[in-house]
Amino acid sequence: MQITIRGHHLTITPAIEENIRLKFAQMTQHLDQVNSMQVKLSKDHQVDKRSKKGSENHIAEAIIRLPGIELFAQASADDMYTSIKMMIEKIKRQLNRHKEMHLSSPLLHS
Repeated sequence: MQITIRGHHLTITPAIEENIRLKFAQMTQHLDQVNSMQVKLSKDHQVDKRSKKGSENHIAEAIIRLPGIELFAQASADDMYTSIKMMIEKIKRQLNRHKEMHLSSPLLHS
């Protein structure tokens, strides 16, 4: 399985990359059919006028490709690690839903 991690307006640190790879490995260890994953991390440089700091400007996006389906999740927060965590939770829910639908398919039980 191929995992591509790229940054837009920020540098991907080894700690962030390791965090993402570890979480995706744990999440997909029982899935053999994952073809590829793409993660895009970006930072929006807008500043909130009242607080003078960015609000929810760290954005994490992921695309997971399975045979015949593509899952997408996006999350934003004030901190990159928080946005990654939120994005991972969204992808987990989608993968669980996909697995449940796949297991309950009548074609598999023939």
